[in-house]
Amino acid sequence: MREHIKKEENLSLNKSFKNLPEEKRKKIIDICIEEFAKKGYDKASTNEITRKAGISKGILFHYFGNKRNLFLYLIDYVMEYMADKLEKTLDNLPADVFERFIQYGIAKLKLAYNEPLMYEMLFNAFINPSEEVRKDIQERYEKIFAESLGGFYRGIDTSKFRKDIDIQKALELIALVLDGLGNKYLKIFKNMKAEEVLQSMDRIMEESREYMEMLKRGLCNS
Repeated sequence: MREHIKKEENLSLNKSFKNLPEEKRKKIIDICIEEFAKKGYDKASTNEITRKAGISKGILFHYFGNKRNLFLYLIDYVMEYMADKLEKTLDNLPADVFERFIQYGIAKLKLAYNEPLMYEMLFNAFINPSEEVRKDIQERYEKIFAESLGGFYRGIDTSKFRKDIDIQKALELIALVLDGLGNKYLKIFKNMKAEEVLQSMDRIMEESREYMEMLKRGLCNS
């Protein structure tokens, strides 16, 4: 019951914000995302946000109540935005477990490149959450993880794995390898132009397949 009341309170706090013209609402959201992405929750300044947005702190807190509610609103906003973008790739993914991970990983990499501040904000929030919002972040992580698993694993072919292999751990290992590869490339992308990044995708696919071949030799029947 307490969680239900909390959600209803948050909805009422955000109602006036949602009624703003879309351009003004998007401007405030973008400024907030940049502030939290660059400084993290604890060091992010609502004074800096309101200065850049051209609004008073009283107005900002009228919309969200406090800094914590603002941050969680942004987390939900970014997670929903990214989930919607990635969901469109699920219907076209191949059944082969290794090829599916590669193509989904490339889709995530492109999204992170196109939305670097959103990615940075989520990454910092989930990897090193502030104590003030740690429980809220954990709940959101578990929810989005469970929801994304259902769509991603639907129709996946794991028949090539050896019988003595724990399939769940094998899937986690594949995901970890590709996440590590993706993070490596995101760091490289910071010093590249957009056209250079796009031209790199074939090379990334090729390198991803090289790693997948190594994993296949250890996880699958010959």
